[in-house]
Amino acid sequence: MARQSSLIKINGTLEDLTFFKSADGHMVRMKGGVSGDRIKNDPAFARTRENMQEFGEMGRTGKLIRTSLRNVISNGSDPRSASRLLKSLSQVLKEDTTSLRGLRKVGIGLSTSEGKALLVGFNFNIRSVLTQVLKSVFTIDEPTGKVTIANFIPKQDLLFPAGATHCSLECGWSNIDFTTNEVKSSSSPESQFLIDLTSNNVVLSPTIAPAGSGITFIVLKVSFLQNLNGQFYPLQNGGHNAIQLVHVS
Repeated sequence: MARQSSLIKINGTLEDLTFFKSADGHMVRMKGGVSGDRIKNDPAFARTRENMQEFGEMGRTGKLIRTSLRNVISNGSDPRSASRLLKSLSQVLKEDTTSLRGLRKVGIGLSTSEGKALLVGFNFNIRSVLTQVLKSVFTIDEPTGKVTIANFIPKQDLLFPAGATHCSLECGWSNIDFTTNEVKSSSSPESQFLIDLTSNNVVLSPTIAPAGSGITFIVLKVSFLQNLNGQFYPLQNGGHNAIQLVHVS
């Protein structure tokens, strides 16, 4: 695959070449390949069909996770968070050691401690990684979904961007049964703080405690705001926000 370097950028098909725009810029690739019917039916493409089946499984579960946490992650996720999550789920899928190739399930992979560990620490905004932004130690109470930060001093405990006058902290959880696709979720109210040297004992409590028969995901979010004439504005439309999967059980 090659990158277009001409002054005029083209989208579409020209003879044997397909021009398109991706996150990496304007690209070009050769047109062609085998037909869809052949891929579906030819025994020579059995491995391809297995890969496609499992790719679809990862796409389905990735969308479930992102949708279930959308109230928290919508303002701050980077443009490639979905594809990065898909890459992590491809590793989780390998932890399903009981299903045949092509039939492996992310949900089965997540039922293992190894599979859960692969998602803990996933950052929805790679431009603002939580462990680099938040220096405080936090604790998670799994039965209630509460996240607690003792003696939180914003000016000392945050790596905050220029122009930020305030920060807000928020947590949320979702429980997903990947067999039935049943989803339950809740989030805490945002707790807002002036970025100064005041010490705060922070308790983020979801309005509903985690429940459900599936896998529970807990996220923690740090947002940055600017107070201008009494109105609060997110910096770079949330581009500095840090959002991390901090617990999977």
